[in-house]
Amino acid sequence: MANILEGAYDLHFHPSPDVVKRKCTDRELAEDWLKAGMRGGVIKAHFADTTGRAADMSELYPELKVYGGLVLNRQAGGINPYAVEKMAQAGGKFLWFPTMDSLPYWKRREKGNPDADLSMYLTICGEDGKLLEEVHDILDVAAQYNLVVGTGHLGEEAGVPLVKAAFEHGVRRVVLTHAENPNTPFSIENQLECVRLGAVVEHCYYTPYTNNVSWEALVRQIRAVGAENCFLVTDFGQAKNPGSSEGLRMFAEELAEQGLTETEIATMLIKTPERLLN
Repeated sequence: MANILEGAYDLHFHPSPDVVKRKCTDRELAEDWLKAGMRGGVIKAHFADTTGRAADMSELYPELKVYGGLVLNRQAGGINPYAVEKMAQAGGKFLWFPTMDSLPYWKRREKGNPDADLSMYLTICGEDGKLLEEVHDILDVAAQYNLVVGTGHLGEEAGVPLVKAAFEHGVRRVVLTHAENPNTPFSIENQLECVRLGAVVEHCYYTPYTNNVSWEALVRQIRAVGAENCFLVTDFGQAKNPGSSEGLRMFAEELAEQGLTETEIATMLIKTPERLLN
């Protein structure tokens, strides 16, 4: 396991600048990846388009593959096809549906709180339960520009219909964002259904690290879906948590302790991300 990060990617990390204090800057993140022998990763921000930042890092660190993109939270105008098109035209590669402004996410977070005001949060479905017309427009843009589309913090209720629609619109790269997280869950059955369509499953170290999912449950999901259909990320960047390479190494070591093979772990750190990126 000594060289497990050689050629690996962290496709979900939150560096600064951001609206909250972060562990490191974009440059410090890139230096961390280089020192660890990693191939690259994704700069993600809930409330900013990171396309330009990723382009700068790619120019400064040509040895790395650095990607950016846009989250469809309120700062982007919500479910906004125009924002997606401009991000794609500027060279962005990743598109996430709402995260911290997701209505399904906050419904789970505030379950049992009768005083919770959820009126400000975003949904991708109309009152009839069908996907909004703007969602279909966005998926057309994603297909045109070959974007990687993530389900964000929607979870399975809205996420599964989104995945199905994405492939119907010709999107070729779809991710179930931290499918193990209890606030954005996808059951094993729904993971398998989405994988059969062509999606891949993202698993974040943040969730077991913060004791929000058991290692047994996480490994059960990976085994059911297959390592070749999953990839590992940290979802770190929080000031008190480990950095990208340290977190990814800790994730790999713990999964090995749980019985996953080095080949399976390498597949989720290297091969599946490369398949997704290519």
